[in-house]
Amino acid sequence: MTITRDNHYVPQWYQKGFIDEKDNQLCHLTRRKINLQNGKFKIINSKKWQTSAQRFYEIDLYSTFFGAEINDDIEKKLFGPIDDNGSKAVKAFLTDDESLWHHNFLDLFTYIEAQKIRTPKGLDWIKSRYPKLSQLELMLEMQALRTMHCTLWSEGIRELVSAEDSDVKFIISDHPITIYNYACSPDSKECQYPNDPDIALKGSQTIFPLDKNRCLILTNQEYGQDPIDTNPLEPRTNAIRNRQSLVSTIDFINCRKLTRDEVIKINYIIKCRAKTSIAAGSANWLDPEENLE
Repeated sequence: MTITRDNHYVPQWYQKGFIDEKDNQLCHLTRRKINLQNGKFKIINSKKWQTSAQRFYEIDLYSTFFGAEINDDIEKKLFGPIDDNGSKAVKAFLTDDESLWHHNFLDLFTYIEAQKIRTPKGLDWIKSRYPKLSQLELMLEMQALRTMHCTLWSEGIRELVSAEDSDVKFIISDHPITIYNYACSPDSKECQYPNDPDIALKGSQTIFPLDKNRCLILTNQEYGQDPIDTNPLEPRTNAIRNRQSLVSTIDFINCRKLTRDEVIKINYIIKCRAKTSIAAGSANWLDPEENLE
């Protein structure tokens, strides 16, 4: 039996939704830190066109080891079905068919949660809380945490926004589920790697591009209804993470077409919250900060 050791933490089918200028390739911008002999360091940024098979993977990211034996059950038996169902769910929400939304609602949020925790940044976040975990223990903890935000997300305001009218399209990163809270500055404790602002905070919003033209934005109800008088750093009402909840599966706002400037702002947030790399269908979309005032 073939062992899968090249573990894609951003699925290849998902990457293909952002292809634009070149067939089967995205332009990747990677940031590397180079240590110098004088004890200082410099940052090197490089751009390169690559296929979905060549990027967003690490060898043995999810593998577990028993002596000389390598086990790839996490890749095949856990993420295999999640990715299959997630692919169908993302395709459903790229349409305006509410029947498809209903039947793929749970699979969408299951996929989003798994996508958030399975990246190198997500695994580093777990290890920052439990630094002595072995690889096997890390994989078990990842599985225990992979549904912790589904209830909070599903209870919020759900909006699908479009970049169809913009010449700039959405980008992706090595950590595709982006958490943004305007009250958490880049140098705040909440944003220090590998942290993200807590999703349970009233002002925290979740950004997930479904493809280059459509993006899902999840906002807590209290902030969405009263953004001016709501404390963005205060926990939302009933912020219990693991519980059952009754929500409408078709209650999505689906009417807003973003301007070029609005797409660039979202891309800037995605880039700021990435670990080391982002990718886009055009090299011109990878430097959103150059187009911001």
